[in-house]
Amino acid sequence: MNEPVVSQPVVLVRDWRQTEAALTAARAAGTSPILITPEGAASFYGAGYLGALQDRARKEFPDVAFTLIVDCGDAPGHALACLRAGVTSISMDPFNEKIADIARQMGAELVRRPT
Repeated sequence: MNEPVVSQPVVLVRDWRQTEAALTAARAAGTSPILITPEGAASFYGAGYLGALQDRARKEFPDVAFTLIVDCGDAPGHALACLRAGVTSISMDPFNEKIADIARQMGAELVRRPT
């Protein structure tokens, strides 16, 4: 028997309003979205804001399986700050193996930014 394919739309989010809209749509459609921040978002939004955005989304949409990927650009310091703020999925360009290892140790992951 074949398992149903669960769609994973990729949605760019910049703030709570966009995050809430994406998760509301995902709930209605029964999808599991991948939410991504703009490139280099960690440098201009800050780790605390992005961690709080992820936490609020999890609290208000516990029934929606989603992933928020925070883009940290090429800045290891911003990536580490996001990990400390509780962000569980970050991306960097170029990919940084040391940050990937630290993320794994913290129960998080460094992933490639979806295209």
